[in-house]
Amino acid sequence: MLCRLFLHEKTVEILLNILEAEERGEKVYPLQISNILNSPYSHISRVISEFEKNSIIESKLEGRTRILRLTDCGKRVALMLRELKNELSKDFVSIMKLRKLEEIYENSKKDFYCLAPIIVELEILLSSTKDETAIKEAMKLKKRIESDGLC
Repeated sequence: MLCRLFLHEKTVEILLNILEAEERGEKVYPLQISNILNSPYSHISRVISEFEKNSIIESKLEGRTRILRLTDCGKRVALMLRELKNELSKDFVSIMKLRKLEEIYENSKKDFYCLAPIIVELEILLSSTKDETAIKEAMKLKKRIESDGLC
């Protein structure tokens, strides 16, 4: 997965868990994050301390519980990381195959014999990817071919 290549997964997940809890209007604390991520509390605590030193999050004690909150800068960073994580989760191989199939379709004679391989490849692509963007685009191309009366 590209996320692991570009982003340190646990660190990003800590920040995104705080963001998501805040978006739900919930309080979030280190032990909760440790349990959600199935990560040692000591590691979570070290990362949170680094976040605090760098003004990414703030914490305050409520009783004996340390409540975490993103700063404005931290929220901007978390939103960008969520967007990047979503982008890196895409199936780029399927998307590139789809672009090539669209190009072939556009430049073909538009008869069944020329387009049969495209139809087969579209079916393979649809059955092999879980990427919603790729599936949506593949279905759109498939409908175009069908509407041209080629299937």
